[in-house]
Amino acid sequence: MMTEHEIRYGLRTRVIGQSIEIHDRVESTNQLALQRGCTGAVEGTLILAEYQAAGRGRHGRVWHSPHGSSLLTSLILRHRLLPNQIGIPSLMGAVSIAHAIRELVKLPAMIRWPNDVLVCGRKISGVLTELDYDQNKQPFFVLGFGVNINITSAELPLSLRSSATSIQRELGRDISRVSVLRTILHHLEDNYSRLKCGKTSTIIDSAIDLSTTIGKGVQLEALDGSFSGIAEGIDAEGRLILRDQSGQLRVFSSGDVVHGRDRI
Repeated sequence: MMTEHEIRYGLRTRVIGQSIEIHDRVESTNQLALQRGCTGAVEGTLILAEYQAAGRGRHGRVWHSPHGSSLLTSLILRHRLLPNQIGIPSLMGAVSIAHAIRELVKLPAMIRWPNDVLVCGRKISGVLTELDYDQNKQPFFVLGFGVNINITSAELPLSLRSSATSIQRELGRDISRVSVLRTILHHLEDNYSRLKCGKTSTIIDSAIDLSTTIGKGVQLEALDGSFSGIAEGIDAEGRLILRDQSGQLRVFSSGDVVHGRDRI
């Protein structure tokens, strides 16, 4: 089980990790972080679990992870998001995780808009951002993320083996979860500072550089329907720009993307 001492050792952050909670088992780290945030937990509070009984991703999807194998993490951040920043935190998380994986283990991590991190086309991490207000009616948001670390192919559900992966699966060996966590937190601290200063163009540029979505023919499932076309880019608010089959440009703040053919 990870310990607070080993996480703090070598951690070079000023905001993230002000308070650290580590649990053996929770229903959901995001759910717990929302509760802590509502009752006044300090900025940068980090909540980790060895196992989630009801871990979830976007749209209530289940996040599967054997006990003690992965990073199951939620972070409480108290920056008051501007209307044009609502779509940035999930991208910020995905960019930070992708850069950390590239830096630490040299795997070619990429991003599938808006919140998935892929290695060799298979999902290795996902980000879930949730917004709420505390007891003083001050806004905060929880940035939750799961990263598959030391999960073997055999431990992945059969239905996910073609679409999901882990660092262990790609490297052929286990790696320190704490080392991965610290590296992610360093990147998150840098990007969160950019968000607070309004310098989000660096985050967007990184998301574009790492994107597996841009230039692809995609099927996008949004709240108001299903749309097909070419993903043209990501705008300054983190929204996906899609040129549909009629040639019209559409902008989406959220949705599920399925990749199709490359741009011809």
